[in-house]
Amino acid sequence: MRLPILLFLFLLLVAGSLQSHSASPRQPNIVFIYADDLGMGMLGCYGQQIVKTPNIDRLADQGITFTRVYSSQYCCPARASLLMGVHDSHANSYTQTRGGLVTAMEQNKWSPEEFSQKAESASTIKPSPNEVFLPQLLKKAGYVTGQFGKLDWGFTTWPGELKRHGWDHYTGYMDHERAHGFYPTFLWKDGGILPLPGNTRIDAGVTPEQYAEGATAKRRGNRKGKETYAPDVMLKEALNFMEANRRKPIFLFFSTNLPHGPVDIPPHENIYRDNTAIQDAYASASGNNRECAAAAEEYASMVAKLDNQVGALVNKAKQLGIADHTIFIFAADNGHEIYYRTDKGRGRGLNYHGGILDATGEVLDVFRANRGTIGPNGKMVDLAGLKWTNHEGGIRIPLIVSCPGTIPQGKVCRSMIANYDHMATFAELAGIPMPAGKDSVSYAPVLQGKPIKKEHQHVVIDHSVITRDGWKLTRKGNDWLLFNLTKDPGERRNLATEQPDKLRHMQDLYKREVGSPRQDKS
Repeated sequence: MRLPILLFLFLLLVAGSLQSHSASPRQPNIVFIYADDLGMGMLGCYGQQIVKTPNIDRLADQGITFTRVYSSQYCCPARASLLMGVHDSHANSYTQTRGGLVTAMEQNKWSPEEFSQKAESASTIKPSPNEVFLPQLLKKAGYVTGQFGKLDWGFTTWPGELKRHGWDHYTGYMDHERAHGFYPTFLWKDGGILPLPGNTRIDAGVTPEQYAEGATAKRRGNRKGKETYAPDVMLKEALNFMEANRRKPIFLFFSTNLPHGPVDIPPHENIYRDNTAIQDAYASASGNNRECAAAAEEYASMVAKLDNQVGALVNKAKQLGIADHTIFIFAADNGHEIYYRTDKGRGRGLNYHGGILDATGEVLDVFRANRGTIGPNGKMVDLAGLKWTNHEGGIRIPLIVSCPGTIPQGKVCRSMIANYDHMATFAELAGIPMPAGKDSVSYAPVLQGKPIKKEHQHVVIDHSVITRDGWKLTRKGNDWLLFNLTKDPGERRNLATEQPDKLRHMQDLYKREVGSPRQDKS
């Protein structure tokens, strides 16, 4: 009798263990959509009036819209900061390699192995043995990791680096300079070459940013060697990745090159062609800017294309039956850029707000994308500057997080978040500890309707320090610029002379953070 009783007790123990294990919370899938050069004001949920973005707006309606999110002023430091979980202003943190190497590979007929050797030798700052990257961290938590789009931070990466960072699968551009063209002869897939049928242009079919009379007809008419639109291929690969791994937790980083310019969209998808609002805005434009109306139409269509791709990713999760445990995050790498003017450089100063030049009232940006409904009670706020500046219009980005039925719906979060906070957030969602020494702070409690446990007292973005209570310090040449963003979100009044005590306090923070060694590279 003793043996059957012991066996019965053992089976009860095993059954209890299995029941306990099955009742544990399931790790959510994480689908992170990272738009390229997209100002928050291009989205309906942040106040866009001309271009319609119903799929992204639906994520906002069914989730949380963030109003105070910071990233770097251009792509490379933004993506490096994101993947490393540290701010972008540390000393000797990473290598920003040069672009153009994949084009040279094609011209010189190098093998993938030869390309990898050259790319690796160009990267002078190597990761330390114990350094942990975002996909690597999630992989340790049991996730299958995949990246589709502009791969890592560039400007050139290679298969060995992608493997070191923790990517199981990837398809996209190794060279971010090449990603300015939407019709490359091939993309990279899991270390190998993925040819794109009908694409014959070594320059990836990049559109010249030339807007003399007749440029539109030439751009739209010359499609030779441009048959397969790379964003379509990268979306297809991302959807296949979701299908193949539907029974496992996935981290999908959709790092698209939409809607980065120069503008290019398949002609049949140019849905904003002859748009009345765009045509009217350019009717009084001077010189070659009048020709830019067509480029603005194509840019709007690229944003619509991005929105449709977001919808495709969401619908795929529903089709696979995984939508109820898939978190969608939508963000951008930096502030807005104008790819539909000949004189966009005029928008990079503190005299440009919400698409308009202060002195003359001239509308430089028909879409007015460097503004958003981010003020109290959804008030529209006009930000200063564009991409390539550390003004608010260059470093303030959209962020939307959604998972219907799990995350509070239709909410607005005004906590200060940095681009490098995604690492700690995803780690908490995955149930894995964060590596020591990172700057990242988790905003995961917000997704449960709770306050952040330990908010940033300040964030460091592109050699600027911004405090939780709204003070911002940056430099322009030898001059300090001090702003109170709570009262002056447009950075119209430099308080460096008027507030000497506050200036000294902010300078102390600046000197402590900017150029400091990283604490996670041991």
